[in-house]
Amino acid sequence: MISFIKKSINKFSDMRMKNKLQKTDGVSFSNDSKIAFRNILLQKNSQLSIGAQSIIEGKLHFDKENSSIHIGNRTFVGGNTILIASNSIKIGDDVLIAWGCTFLDHNSHSTDWRERKNDVLNWFDRKANWEKIISAPIVIHDKVWIGFNCIILKGVTIGEGAIIAAGSVVTKDVEPYTIVGGNPAQKIKNVER
Repeated sequence: MISFIKKSINKFSDMRMKNKLQKTDGVSFSNDSKIAFRNILLQKNSQLSIGAQSIIEGKLHFDKENSSIHIGNRTFVGGNTILIASNSIKIGDDVLIAWGCTFLDHNSHSTDWRERKNDVLNWFDRKANWEKIISAPIVIHDKVWIGFNCIILKGVTIGEGAIIAAGSVVTKDVEPYTIVGGNPAQKIKNVER
């Protein structure tokens, strides 16, 4: 019974959020995609696009105004995965992203204690100072497979057809059609095109 109630609440939340997003400038999504709309948190002037036949179960959070997330066609973003954008996250077509992954296109905090000492108080007041936060776009090309519990950090580009082994932390670009793994992720081998 509890499962039925939870599913009903989620379905209702999704319908409300879908209706709201359909009226929002800068937001577009294909009606034949399956999207957990309740997991989308937009900021002012955010850009969101989701292509055809994609399944988006994870969370899409926009930390900063004017940030963007673009997801291509036939792409899967698993549950408990979170994409956090203050700059830009672009994911291509035919991409598989397992559950529990985190994509973060910024540092979140300054490395200088004096500049981050009031972060919690600012959040409490729903403010954020992005002047000292370093950010850079994340780009995931077509046909990539990212295993569960991976972390993709700011400024990373993952080339077409690459595979990221489960539990990896990706801190630098990944060549097309290679397998990488570890913390930090290192090249393991090439894969066939």
